[in-house]
Amino acid sequence: MHTQSYKILAISAVMILFIELMPSANGQNTNTPDDISPAAIKAHMTFLADDLLEGREAGTRGEALAALYISTQFEALGLLPSGDNSSFLQSFPVRQSQLDLDSVSFTVSGPEGQQRFNNGDDIVMFSSPIEASQHLEGELVFAGYGIIAPELAINDYAGLDVSDKFAVVLGGPPAFLPAAEAAHYGSTAQQRITAGRQGAKGLIVIYTPALQQRWAFDRFRNILGRTELDWLGPDGLPSVAAPNIKARVIVDGKAADALFAGTGKTVAALIDQAQTKSPKGFALESRISLTRRSLHNDALTASNVAALLPGSHPVLKDEVVVVTAHYDHLGIGEAVDGDTIYNGAGDNAMGTGAIMEIARAVAQTQPRPGRSILFLAVSAEEKGLIGSDYFAEFPTVSVNNIIANINIDGGLPFYDFSDIIGFGIEHSQLYERLQSAMTPLGISIATDPFPAQGIFTRSDQYSFARRGIPAVFLFTGFNSTDGSNPGLKHWHYMTTAHGHKPSDDLSRGWDYQIIAKFARAALALTIETASNQQRPLWYQDSHIGRLFAPDAAKATRPINQPVTH
Repeated sequence: MHTQSYKILAISAVMILFIELMPSANGQNTNTPDDISPAAIKAHMTFLADDLLEGREAGTRGEALAALYISTQFEALGLLPSGDNSSFLQSFPVRQSQLDLDSVSFTVSGPEGQQRFNNGDDIVMFSSPIEASQHLEGELVFAGYGIIAPELAINDYAGLDVSDKFAVVLGGPPAFLPAAEAAHYGSTAQQRITAGRQGAKGLIVIYTPALQQRWAFDRFRNILGRTELDWLGPDGLPSVAAPNIKARVIVDGKAADALFAGTGKTVAALIDQAQTKSPKGFALESRISLTRRSLHNDALTASNVAALLPGSHPVLKDEVVVVTAHYDHLGIGEAVDGDTIYNGAGDNAMGTGAIMEIARAVAQTQPRPGRSILFLAVSAEEKGLIGSDYFAEFPTVSVNNIIANINIDGGLPFYDFSDIIGFGIEHSQLYERLQSAMTPLGISIATDPFPAQGIFTRSDQYSFARRGIPAVFLFTGFNSTDGSNPGLKHWHYMTTAHGHKPSDDLSRGWDYQIIAKFARAALALTIETASNQQRPLWYQDSHIGRLFAPDAAKATRPINQPVTH
């Protein structure tokens, strides 16, 4: 072959590669994936939400059966095992903790004498994953919302000594902070970490109207005996935020009032003041005494299911987009209308079925996206994002190569939605990726309908965001193509009537065509993110990006792009 022919061939090859990787005018890759199958999603959900899997509680036989099913589906697609030991499973040891309900004692002693409160009435205590037997006593110090945030000029512990004492804080999120900051600093986990760093030995959280909107206090009574999980690290210790915080107690009503006896302050007045700023802290005159026993079981394991679709680009294939859905649910529990199996059809057999069908569609797309895609079905989300947190701590691919996480956790497939919600989308260039992906589908992007509830911090995507990885939680929008816009009504109905109850089963009238439409939208975002030549960056004004990826490159937010406040 003549030298000129070699040059022409080389130039042609480079041009073809460039065209394959080059986004279209709207930013999308030119790939056209196989369509999403409603029948396939229905089949996946039918298996996963069947009574035979007994609610798929993490660490149980039902979870193991679900993990085996998901693994075989991924293997049939030709995806590569990305778990442990050349398998699809990333198994991890867990400690199961359960409260001995008869062992709990909680007493407040102060100016009004000694008052004892029953667990589930005005106080809530669950098990301890660290100490099997506890008797703790201590002084109390009120510390506002328990926030230390220099960038916001807030230090609720200024001038307070909580060393070896119980910090008493208002439950968040604070109404006076922007949504992202409120969700992070107002979370119980962050309040516990901050109190622990100040030397406190315990945390008492006052239940506020903001928390009541998320979860009615009376509902705690039904779950006091539930089992809880924490993954165990190589040192055999449980993965507990601020392990020096030996106890966390939630208080309401008379118990909360008893803490402030003799101070001249009332809980109601402090909550009112907290609408505009964090109340100034002070030492309380009461003391508390608590006792509890926890039953520990370290013999269980849970498993994430990980399958890799290698990218097509010789360089970009080393970068990975992680697509997640949790496949666990609550298992067998208290009977409701005679039903004891918490099937979790919408939460989250639907999301798991969707990512399996997305995996099939992408695997059959030619050419494949330039970047690799890791399909990750995580366990123990219902126990506190345990599975995704374990993966993010011990990833089976290089964490530095994970460029984004796209998470699906439920949806409202009862109407033909016209928009899509991306919780957390406003923090990074995933917003621009979603915009490019939705435009050809005729789907608009909705703003967060519940910014005060901090939903971005409450599902598996946050495990990735906390490691500095741009992430988004996709959900069906509340607006419909016929203009009736029933989403908000369905949200409240599903969360109150069926959320975390046995009635979240296959009888709910799921519209599999709508689930397929939702999966199609997630598929489009996945391909766009995996194909775009630039990895998504955090925006410069994102609190989450500044907090968890302070040294990472940042992008300027496009003009006129909405920001959730």
